[in-house]
Amino acid sequence: MTIIEELSEYRELFERSYPRYLTGRTPEIHYKIMIELMERGGKRLRPVLSMLSTELVGGRVEDVIPVAVALELFHNSTLLHDDIEDDSMLRRGKPTMHRIYGMPLALNAGDGLYGLSYEILLECRAIHGLERSWKIFSSFARMHVALVEGQAMDISFRSQPDIDEAWVIELLRKKTGALFGASAYCGAIAGGADESIASDLFKMWENVGIAFQIRDDLLNLIGEEEKYGKKIGDDISEGKPTLILMHAMKNGSNAERERIIESLNRPYNEKQIRDVIKIFEKTNAFEYAKDVADSFLREIFSIADRIPPSRERELMVKLAKYVVEREV
Repeated sequence: MTIIEELSEYRELFERSYPRYLTGRTPEIHYKIMIELMERGGKRLRPVLSMLSTELVGGRVEDVIPVAVALELFHNSTLLHDDIEDDSMLRRGKPTMHRIYGMPLALNAGDGLYGLSYEILLECRAIHGLERSWKIFSSFARMHVALVEGQAMDISFRSQPDIDEAWVIELLRKKTGALFGASAYCGAIAGGADESIASDLFKMWENVGIAFQIRDDLLNLIGEEEKYGKKIGDDISEGKPTLILMHAMKNGSNAERERIIESLNRPYNEKQIRDVIKIFEKTNAFEYAKDVADSFLREIFSIADRIPPSRERELMVKLAKYVVEREV
């Protein structure tokens, strides 16, 4: 049995729970976009993580449902906005929302998902009391700020492609690690955890988020398009800052650097993308990125060792390993 199958009860509970927050609301077209995006599915890693974190610390999974739904709606809002900012063609194997409904409606639906996630969190006070609800809300707000700061770094990079490893890691920490970390932290606080355990879980899953994004960057270049759900090499034409790109720019020849720069922020060109991927291979950029992801995995296990042994801890470690070691 895979870890996803072992955690299927959490996912099924989430799938039963989230529709009530979206259905029966107006204007219809506004919520139709949100519902359509949510119905495309996904692994629901963030809500599942929040539920697992709650049970890890002895809480009731039913009590974290508003947090789990808020996290996934927020996550989908970031996907919708990312697709607009990058003008991506596909999301989970289908045309992106702004290509179906137009940019104004899609952008507004993304804003709506942001707002709705905060509205749902207001339910926490009645469940968890003022102090714990404030911690959850504060963590969520800090995550939001970090994420948009990371997105600003991502966008601004495209006019200044000279970056180093520390810059990329900070970007990944803000843009991806913050949401994973908040998912674990908020779930733990909702379950009654003390600050020390909740903070350990935040750090563990912040690192998972970083390693996850490194693997995702690899999938974009050496994965299978049908499985990945996005066009292979999109990150190059979109000018995304990655460890792979950084390593190749640092270790390639001047001519190779120029070829890479010429390919950034350009309409998708399959031959040009293949040429850049060959440069990545020549400079061992893929192996380098895998090594960095592995170093974060070791740190993740080190933090996990501080958590008291339990079935939930075992599941959490397996989930972390699954997320980081996705097949590439």
